[in-house]
Amino acid sequence: MTPNEGMTPEALSSTEVTPDGGEGPQLSTPVAEVSSLNPMTVTDDNDMPESTTLSQERPDMPAVQAAQDALVAESVSTTDTAVTYTNLGWAFRIVFALASTVGGLSSIAIKQLLLPLQVSMLAPTTTNTSFAIVASIGAFAGLIVSPFTGALSDRSVAKWGPRRVWIVFGLLAGVLGLVIMAFAASIPVLLLGEIIAQIGVDTVLSTVAAIIPDQVPAPKRAFFSALNGMAPIVGGVLGLLAVSRLTNTHVPEQGYLALIILSVLFIVLFLLVFRDRPGVRRQDAPEFQMGPFLAGFVRPLASGDFVYTLISRCLVFLSFQILGAYTLFYLRGVLHFSAPQAASGVANFQLISTACLLIGSLIVGSISGKSGGRIKPFVILGALLMAISLVVIALVHVWTVMLLIAVVFGFGFGIYLAVDMALAIRVLPTTTDNGKDLAIINTAIFLPLIISPIIGAFILNLSHNNFSLLFLIAAFSSVVAAGLILPIRGVR
Repeated sequence: MTPNEGMTPEALSSTEVTPDGGEGPQLSTPVAEVSSLNPMTVTDDNDMPESTTLSQERPDMPAVQAAQDALVAESVSTTDTAVTYTNLGWAFRIVFALASTVGGLSSIAIKQLLLPLQVSMLAPTTTNTSFAIVASIGAFAGLIVSPFTGALSDRSVAKWGPRRVWIVFGLLAGVLGLVIMAFAASIPVLLLGEIIAQIGVDTVLSTVAAIIPDQVPAPKRAFFSALNGMAPIVGGVLGLLAVSRLTNTHVPEQGYLALIILSVLFIVLFLLVFRDRPGVRRQDAPEFQMGPFLAGFVRPLASGDFVYTLISRCLVFLSFQILGAYTLFYLRGVLHFSAPQAASGVANFQLISTACLLIGSLIVGSISGKSGGRIKPFVILGALLMAISLVVIALVHVWTVMLLIAVVFGFGFGIYLAVDMALAIRVLPTTTDNGKDLAIINTAIFLPLIISPIIGAFILNLSHNNFSLLFLIAAFSSVVAAGLILPIRGVR
């Protein structure tokens, strides 16, 4: 459905709109705003046939009036069906960002620090293979399960909120998985904990993201998209700092306990502020049928805009994962850093790029909300800045240059993250399957976690550790991602 199709004026004029954060639900497009765009009020259902859209010119309507109608049609999108039950003020924005960091807290920090240390202690002779098995299978479990939990949250009949109940489920599963990992005495037990933890974390991540199309009006989505996009990256850095500075890394239980405390604290704070939409009434809930339920996971792929967005997002995160996974090896093998120097270099690179990511994401998140709904230019710019950064790293092997590039790469990735979730929401095929469809979109984050080690190992083995080739391929991935945004028709 295109943005020019949607609400009729009579539907707009007959809907009560409450102030932000009031007791009643809010329309995402205020009536007053629409009235200022189009002074025509339709009081008779016969004035506009059901098959006539706002963008069509009526024979008895002056050209100016037709232009005003076109403007109204452009401003009202059927994908903007958000009904607000939560006060979207600063308190909610803060706890929303905190809840979104949990994906990084319990994923990035584990895979980059705790899991490698644990695997090296449990399987010292097969460290590389064991780590690859545990990390890849865990990521694959989250990749498969999160769309199903998203679909179930769309149809939940829970009285205290369909999103809330699945966020709690994800938190409990995540905590259980982390506890199992903390006390694992063998690789199989560690793998079991990683699978359960990844399922829980991915459920929280996709369910929290679904709140944006559920309740956030279109003019505010860019800002919340920026928060949701950058928070997992910030959460990863926060988790790394908490584990490395506040715990004994030779005692993994302490690190897992720190992550559990932070995750529970952030989610509880979020749930105290968040007011969920009502669940589906039992009498209105459709009879569950496995065939249509499974078909719902394939149906979004019939939308070209959805597929372009999914593939583009996957390619951008692939570039990000390749750089993150192989920075240390690049510093050791190309710049000839010692092990302590390389570890310190990776930390410095990440801190600089993350700081610039925050700046870029917040700036563009604010600007894009005032750009008349334009999203594509920001997505393309962010992906191209990432590509340029990777090309420079591949061709100029100087540490000071790499630190400067950390600024450009972080800023570019921040620009991308500021609007990519807003783009994803705009191309959702329906307004009734937000949780499931956004979980499918989020597979673009998890899939690179699985395939980036495979691609990296293949290229480096084939080219005799040619890191320049690896980073040029990552740059090409970002360029292709930018190009795939151009054919998207439903977004400006």
